[in-house]
Amino acid sequence: MKRNLAIFDLDNTILNGDSDYSWINFLIDMEYVDKDEYERKNQYFYDKYYEGTLDYDEWAEFALSTIKGKKPNDLKDLITKFMSSVIEPMINVYALRLLHNHHHNNDVMLLASATNSVIVNPIAMRLGFENIVATDVEIVDGVYSGKMKGIAALGEGKLHKVREWMLDNNFNNFNNVTFYSDSINDFPLLAEVSKPIAVNPDNKLREECERRAWKIIDLP
Repeated sequence: MKRNLAIFDLDNTILNGDSDYSWINFLIDMEYVDKDEYERKNQYFYDKYYEGTLDYDEWAEFALSTIKGKKPNDLKDLITKFMSSVIEPMINVYALRLLHNHHHNNDVMLLASATNSVIVNPIAMRLGFENIVATDVEIVDGVYSGKMKGIAALGEGKLHKVREWMLDNNFNNFNNVTFYSDSINDFPLLAEVSKPIAVNPDNKLREECERRAWKIIDLP
């Protein structure tokens, strides 16, 4: 029997907040980056994302500037602290129940996030995801180049990368596929799956859900 596929967005879906945005704020608090510059730019890109008008190439250049020139091992302690002090309190226990239900049903589970893989991978490990789609980060000569590898997993890019993952894992169509997301930026993938579910959706996505009779879950 064909197994069902459950796809989860990360930020503001499983997490009560945005991991990308929180990473920058964490680095500001740690005095790892310049406060004035990064605070201003972080808020600018955050607002653009929730308007659904984010230029992801521009955002990626900004976000990845925080790790440019670093080796993965250089960030190990920093990411461990970020996970324990920032991410752990952001995990929505009610969203964990959704994950548990799919796990209990023996569904295949995929985490699909626009956030870069340096941040997503440790979060995915914490949440128990073995399958991950994220914005991949380029490594050249053992160090982060500050650039994306391939396309961003945002909007049509997320749909493209999820479709590639599905084909590689013997899912030939979007039948029996559920996708949970909060964001209008994920509309392309939500429109493809057989069971789109909005979790605490933004205003634009809520309007689309009401127009299309898509399920809405409002978690505490």
